[in-house]
Amino acid sequence: MASLIDQLKKVKLKAPSEPTRDFSTPKTSGFVSPEAIAAYQNSVLDVNSEKWFDILREETFPTVFCPVDFAEAQLFVNVYEKLYSNTDPLKCGQIDWRDSLAQGDLTLIEHMNNRLQKAMDIFTQDDGYAFVKTSCRSPKDAPLFQKQFRQLYIDMMKNVKLEDRSSENTKLTCLLQAAFEALKVRSADTVVDMFMRSERIYQDMLLAIENKDRFCENFVVRQFVHMDVDMEFRGFVYNNELNALSQYNYLLYSERLVSQKKHIGQMIKEYYNSVIKVKLQDQDFEKNFVIDFAVCRDSGSGTEKIWLIEINPYLETTDGALFHWFNDRSVLEGKEGFVFRITERPKPGAIVMLPPSAREILKTTVE
Repeated sequence: MASLIDQLKKVKLKAPSEPTRDFSTPKTSGFVSPEAIAAYQNSVLDVNSEKWFDILREETFPTVFCPVDFAEAQLFVNVYEKLYSNTDPLKCGQIDWRDSLAQGDLTLIEHMNNRLQKAMDIFTQDDGYAFVKTSCRSPKDAPLFQKQFRQLYIDMMKNVKLEDRSSENTKLTCLLQAAFEALKVRSADTVVDMFMRSERIYQDMLLAIENKDRFCENFVVRQFVHMDVDMEFRGFVYNNELNALSQYNYLLYSERLVSQKKHIGQMIKEYYNSVIKVKLQDQDFEKNFVIDFAVCRDSGSGTEKIWLIEINPYLETTDGALFHWFNDRSVLEGKEGFVFRITERPKPGAIVMLPPSAREILKTTVE
């Protein structure tokens, strides 16, 4: 099994001038050293869900934690490395990981599924749904390998006016919304299948097992709450101050976001200062971090609500969205006041920034 350090030491990477994809993929600049990786690992673990949930439980989605033991985390790593790490992404969906497991591993999976299903049932009863992630991230890349994902995309496109279906921005919006809807689950079997195929989950589990002295991994099971993909935002907190805010899905152009930019920026800034900042400072939480929000509208009252999605490490390895970690350092550190960036106009060619498996979905003809 290759360690995370071994994987990255072989590669010379630099920060791109433009984002290459939008799935919160880690980006690393310069030469990678063991010291840099160790700092990254500890920074990630310091802001895992377990570190802040009790402080901010009223600000995030209803959540329960379902433990993942060390052997289970190891199995996720082993399966991904054996079957998917060097496989053409377009073929990953055709490989059934269950066929490669010994009876002992299948028994381990069965016990894990039963435990996870009990946790999910808290939210899936009465026709509800759950959203499941690790202590760090969600398997956002896995829907690309699910058979129903293409149909979800088609269904999204059918809700669009016929004259708008050829628009690249429309296709991208429907793709990302379909990817989000694909994470709406009721079955533990579905969750485990997504986790096995996800590079993001593989990276998270690998990080967890390489830090045995800090091992604390969970299925973070949340009540599924609908979010529009143009209403997610990434904030940058330095020395406890929210200095920068970006549209999260920055490849998209949203007319309504452009029209509401000032309102949304002020609303999130005020919410952070009056609620999040106060609660975290009272508990002596990390002073520098990246924080994700969603703005949703209550279907009954019509009022707006801000949800805290998750907290990420304040490191160049975290996607900077519409900010550049080096060129915008003065902004991120609060030397230029509060800055809110969104995509102000459609981006021609944005689709080429997506992974090949996503671009393949976009070739689907919608009747």
